Amino acid sequence: MDIRLDKETFKALASSTRVDVLKLLGGRRYMQSEMAEILGFSVPTVKEHLSALEKAGLVERNDEGRKWKYYSLTKKGHGVLHPEELKIFIVLGLFCLSVVGGFYTSLSSQVGKVGTFAAEKAMLRAPAPATDMVQTLAGTAPSPVNYWPYVFGIAAIIFAFVLIYLLVKSYQYNRMLGKSLIKR
Repeated sequence: MDIRLDKETFKALASSTRVDVLKLLGGRRYMQSEMAEILGFSVPTVKEHLSALEKAGLVERNDEGRKWKYYSLTKKGHGVLHPEELKIFIVLGLFCLSVVGGFYTSLSSQVGKVGTFAAEKAMLRAPAPATDMVQTLAGTAPSPVNYWPYVFGIAAIIFAFVLIYLLVKSYQYNRMLGKSLIKR
């Protein structure tokens, strides 16, 4: 998702309290009073910060017809808070696509070999004047070695390690965001 940061968004993100509110809403949706209690501010102060974030389009107020009004992140707010998630999903999708393509290529090359060998055997069995020459060439010619399944396997393992590394980094980043919210 392409996120456009305009003047209002930069104004909203200029305050560390608003950034803390965004980080808090990254986990789940909250009411004003819950956020005020967690962040250690008064409810009107939190309301001011939420209205600035709402004006920037980072937070939305969910009015479900009940007494309590919940606040949650918009797509823009989620993109500002977690920009790496999209990259991880792109890498994961490309990895899955390459695995499927590699298996398809590997299987199709194996099926092609079986068909080729069957055709060669049929030609060798057929009576022809040059049968002795074909048999001699078939017996002395080296059989082709297909290294592609091994190359594909090594590439799949490397991609898996890169994906695991990205997921671990994402997890550590999210834990770091959670630790910075504690103000005691």
